[in-house]
Amino acid sequence: MNMNKTMKAARLYELGIPLVIEEVPIPELNDDDVLVEVKATFVAPSMKDISQLGGNFIRPSLPTILGSDAVGVISKLGKSVKGLSIGQYVWVNSMLYYPTDEFALKGQEGLSDSMAFQGMFTFDEANIPLLDEYQGGFAQYIKAPSVNIAKLPKDFPLEHAVRLGYLGTAYHALKRAGVHYGSTVLINGATGTVGTSAVLLALAMGASKIIAVANKKDRLQRLKQLNPTIIETLSLLDGETTGKIRELTDGKGVEAYVDCLSYVDTSSTQQNLFAVKKGGTMVCLGGATGSLTVPYGFLLGTEINLTGSIWFHTYEVYEMLSLIASGRLNLEPTETKSFPLEQINEAIQMAGSRLGGLNTIMIKF
Repeated sequence: MNMNKTMKAARLYELGIPLVIEEVPIPELNDDDVLVEVKATFVAPSMKDISQLGGNFIRPSLPTILGSDAVGVISKLGKSVKGLSIGQYVWVNSMLYYPTDEFALKGQEGLSDSMAFQGMFTFDEANIPLLDEYQGGFAQYIKAPSVNIAKLPKDFPLEHAVRLGYLGTAYHALKRAGVHYGSTVLINGATGTVGTSAVLLALAMGASKIIAVANKKDRLQRLKQLNPTIIETLSLLDGETTGKIRELTDGKGVEAYVDCLSYVDTSSTQQNLFAVKKGGTMVCLGGATGSLTVPYGFLLGTEINLTGSIWFHTYEVYEMLSLIASGRLNLEPTETKSFPLEQINEAIQMAGSRLGGLNTIMIKF
C-alpha cells in the first residue's frame, strides 16, 4: 500500500470545468469499510452530464471525486470486516445506503430513502453526506462498505469487470420482466450501454426472439450480427413500431419489454407499450424524461404489468459471472478504449459522445 498516505485523483471543482489531477489523502476507513487499490474504473456515458451544468442530478459537494464501477485489489480492511482478505480482486458496487433503512432491511436497497450512487449522484439532498463520505473511482484508491464488494475470478478481464454495473442493471430488469427460456423480449434504446447489455443478457437467458429498437441503423445491424436468428431490429427512423413488433410476434406482442432509453423523451416508450402481449411485463430502467399515457381499459383488458427497476443486488454479480463462465453470456463483442487518469477529461468527452453500447470507455491505472 502507498506509505505516503496520499493518492492521485481526478477532482471536479466546478460544473462544466475540466477535472483536475492532484494528490489527495487516501480515504480513512470506518470499521465496516474496505480500501481498494483501483486498477480500472468505468467511464459512464452519463458522466459528462453529471459533471456539466444542468440535469436533474443531486451531486456530491464540490470538490469531489467522480467515477463508478471501480475494479481493483483489496488493500486494507476495516477492523470489523469478515469474509474478505487483502489482495482479493474485486468489483465495487456503487449503490450506497444505510443498512438500517426500512427497504434495505427488506432486501430492496434500491428503494432506500438513503440510496445514492457512489461517484455519481443521489435523488435526495439528505444523502449528500453519504456521497461525500464515499467518493468515486477516478483515483488510485477507493473506499466502500464491505457489503458492496464482489469478488472476481483472478483472470477476469478488467474491460469486462468495469461493465458489471450496467450489465447488472439490465440483468435485474430482465429478471423483473420474467425473461426465461423461450421468451419474446423487446428492448428499447437497444444500442446504448444498458440496452446492449440487455440484448447480450437476453440471449444468455434463453430468449427465443429479441426485438431491438433504437435509432441508428448501423448500430442495430451490429447488434443483429450477434445472433441473426434470434435478434430482430427496428429503427425508430422508419416510423411507428407498434404494428411491426406485433407482426414479428404473430400478432400477439412481446412477453417482456425492457425500456433502456437514455435522457430523451418517452415517445418511443409510449409506442412500444402497446406491443406488449396480454399478461406481459414492461420494465422501465433508463433515464427517459416525460410521462406515459395508459388507457384504464387497456390495463384492465390486458393485465399487463407496468413497473420500474433500479440497479441490482451485489449477489447478482455472481449469477452473471456464472453465465459468463458457462459461455452463455458472451462479452467478447465489446470493444474497449482505455485512458490513463491524466486523460480523464478526454475519456469523459468520448464516453459522453455516446459511441454505442458495444464500446467500453475506462480509466486504467
